Amino acid sequence: MFFLCINPLLLFTTTQAEELDIINRPINTLGLTGLLFTTEPYTLPKGTVEVGTAILNESSDIPNFTINEFPIMIAVGLPKNSELALKTTYFYIKEPPTTSNSNNYQRKTGDAELSYKWNFFTQPKDSILPAIALILTGIAPTNNYQDEVINGVNHWGMRMGLSAGTEINWQDYIIGVYADGQAQGQDLTQKYIRDFYGILNAGLLFPVSKYRNLQMFAEYTLVFGTDQITLEGGDYNGLTIGVRLVSERFNLTVGDQFLYKQAQGYTNSSRLIALLSMKL
Repeated sequence: MFFLCINPLLLFTTTQAEELDIINRPINTLGLTGLLFTTEPYTLPKGTVEVGTAILNESSDIPNFTINEFPIMIAVGLPKNSELALKTTYFYIKEPPTTSNSNNYQRKTGDAELSYKWNFFTQPKDSILPAIALILTGIAPTNNYQDEVINGVNHWGMRMGLSAGTEINWQDYIIGVYADGQAQGQDLTQKYIRDFYGILNAGLLFPVSKYRNLQMFAEYTLVFGTDQITLEGGDYNGLTIGVRLVSERFNLTVGDQFLYKQAQGYTNSSRLIALLSMKL
């Protein structure tokens, strides 16, 4: 549906997909090729290894907390237009002091995620049809207890879905249009802690410099259907604006995500993100 809406715009372009000069397609905060949150259908070239790290800082007034998230990602390009990514995360969480604890902060290790992406439908030559990829993720806990602070799994979790995207030339610019939809389940065999919800992302990418190494992007994120409410909240809408500086090997991406939370007792907040990655 997202791509049907933009087809009238794309019909004004006449550039072939093979004529695109993409300097670098970096990994995202999940470890897969993409923007910050949106996963693109494209994959790393076979044998290419990319490592990255990021910081995500969210500050909320109600409830009052600050969460610093530090994901570490590594991805490798596989044969047949596929890639594999491994991600783990470290959290530093600060809440208001209490009468028994004047320094109310916590350090936690997040779940480990192993993701696989297969670009089974590449963008056809001389076509504006999008490329499409399958995404599969397995999630394993790093702690043996249920965490009510961060959204982690207790026993196991999974995520699966599709990604679509197209990249076209418009005059002297490249415009990338991407979207992904995934379903995430965790602890589905445990009655009181199971959760199953949807995640939708869509993004636009376009260069702002002559050599296409400085890029701007905008993303929209929708998380819906959550049952478990943690300190971070539950369902939310997110709008992200950012810039990216790339070379053939290096990538620096910074952005600001505005979060519109749906859970009662939560006010809207924002999240600052910076991501650095390098192809080895």
